[in-house]
Amino acid sequence: PYTPYVIMMVGVQGSGKTTTVGKLAKFYRSMGYKVGVVAADTYRPGAYEQLRQLADRVGAMFYGEPDSKDPVSIAQRGVEELRKRGADIIIVDTAGRHGYGEEEALLKEMQDIAAAVRPDEVMLVIDAAMGQKSYDLAKRFHEATPIGSIVVTKMDGTAKGGGALSAVAATGARIKFIGTGEDVDEFEVFRPRRFVARLLGMGDLESLLERIERLQGVEEFEKTVAEMVAGKITFRVLYRQLEQMRKLGPFRKVLQMIPGFSTMLDSFDEAAKVSEEKMRKWMSIMNSMTYDELDNPELLEQRSRVKRIAIGAGVEISDVRELYNYYKTVKRMMRQLRKRKDILERFAKMGRLPG
Repeated sequence: PYTPYVIMMVGVQGSGKTTTVGKLAKFYRSMGYKVGVVAADTYRPGAYEQLRQLADRVGAMFYGEPDSKDPVSIAQRGVEELRKRGADIIIVDTAGRHGYGEEEALLKEMQDIAAAVRPDEVMLVIDAAMGQKSYDLAKRFHEATPIGSIVVTKMDGTAKGGGALSAVAATGARIKFIGTGEDVDEFEVFRPRRFVARLLGMGDLESLLERIERLQGVEEFEKTVAEMVAGKITFRVLYRQLEQMRKLGPFRKVLQMIPGFSTMLDSFDEAAKVSEEKMRKWMSIMNSMTYDELDNPELLEQRSRVKRIAIGAGVEISDVRELYNYYKTVKRMMRQLRKRKDILERFAKMGRLPG
């Protein structure tokens, strides 16, 4: 009979384990595999529902027994059921525990589930915020059951993340993935050289291009980059940029991946910190503009136009002015970039444009 590849996820409560199960499922789904997930965390209230929703969101098959309190049986039945349903990869979410006091019980349950489902890989999830403390935790898990790989989550802040990575590496366990944010797309294969490059402000174009290709938006992205590099900043270009930012993830993270930009981020903090909610509001504002205004942003110097656009979009006049100020910030940023030919050349190469 066909045997799927079984991954068992383990970790301390609060490490982002269940979210990581969803991210991992999406990662393998994007590679064309049929993925199933098993909700075997019977302790944390809401764990079943959280994983069910994540599975639904990423298109993975789901197995869980909301009324059962026997994680070993759930895991065993779940793997068998998902095997029958044709899953290529099955990810089993297990329970975490708080702190060091309950780790013995966690390790025992982990061993029992491992004996029942015989996973091909045991994946340990560690929170980057633990820093150097990760060493002891990873070592104890590694000694209890052979850890095949490790995921370090919450790598948004790379300083503590660096400490966690070095601590985990010292145990001899392999770091396979890193989680770089809360969204299901903010997850990537860990490549030491790339990580160090990002840590030192050298950028990480490969990751950015991979992300763009995975979203199948390369041509559109190239077009936007070309126009921005050429200094053709209009609201039309900004609209496309905001659309792509919503797909690629936070603008600050995208900029961090571009060589030269990561060291200049503080200068352009205003342009980098754009929330999802603000992006939606700004796109709504641009949808209320005339073609003339979209192509000639300076027309918004006229108060009557700003007022009309605000009424049409159902927002405050201050929101329209904020978007106009963002436009001016991006334009100023690109003007400064054009003076820095070295960065401009890298930017052009990133979009695979003629240099």
